[in-house]
Amino acid sequence: MTLPAKQSIAQPTLCSVAAQLFVRDIKTSCDFFDSKLGFTVDFVYGDPPFFGQVSRDNARLSLRHVDEPVFAGDIREREDLLSASITVASAEEIRDLFLMYQAVGVPFHQALKKEPWGAETFVVKDPDGNLILFAGPAS
Repeated sequence: MTLPAKQSIAQPTLCSVAAQLFVRDIKTSCDFFDSKLGFTVDFVYGDPPFFGQVSRDNARLSLRHVDEPVFAGDIREREDLLSASITVASAEEIRDLFLMYQAVGVPFHQALKKEPWGAETFVVKDPDGNLILFAGPAS
C-alpha cells in the first residue's frame, strides 16, 4: 500500500495497540493476568468463553482461545519469540515491577537485565507459554 503524498491536513493519530495472545483457557489466563500481573479483566465473551481482554493502565492484551498449539515444538522458547512488549515510564518502575512480580511468584523466561542498548528488561511467561516483555526506557 502506498500512502498518498503529504498534504496540509492532519494525519490520523494511532492511540493504542492490543497484542493478541493465544490461550487454552480464557478463565485461567484472566486469573493469571489479574492475580499475578495486576491487570483488570475488561471483558470475556462467549459461552464457553473464547475471547477476552485484560488491561493495566494503557497496556491491553486480547486473549483468544485456541485448542491447538500455535507454535511448533519448543521454538517459542528457543528463539525467544515474544507475544507482546509492554513499556514502563522509568528505569525505577521497571525494577519495582520486576520485584513485585518476583514477590508473587510470577514465572520468568528472563530475569531483569540491562540490554546492550541501555534498556532494562524482563520477560514473563504466562500459563500458555506466551512470552511477554516488560521494558524500561533506554538510558
